[in-house]
Amino acid sequence: MKLVLVEWVDSHASRGWVTPETLERAAEPLYCRSVGWLLHNRRDCKVVVPHIAGEKNGGMSQVSGDLTIPSKSILKITVLRRR
Repeated sequence: MKLVLVEWVDSHASRGWVTPETLERAAEPLYCRSVGWLLHNRRDCKVVVPHIAGEKNGGMSQVSGDLTIPSKSILKITVLRRR
């Protein structure tokens, strides 16, 4: 697995009542960055996990904190470390 930095965009919403003018000024995707092990590198999505347990006990037994990001939302993936 590769340790990666994923730069991606996400949707977001306002809270409560807002004016249309406020929404027009804020109308752009939310820029996000995530770091983790690239568990699945599929054509339609990437799955990143920050926590892995059990590797030194005979294999990867568990992962935690999984994040599935649609490939269409990904701006850039930087490999930080290869294993």
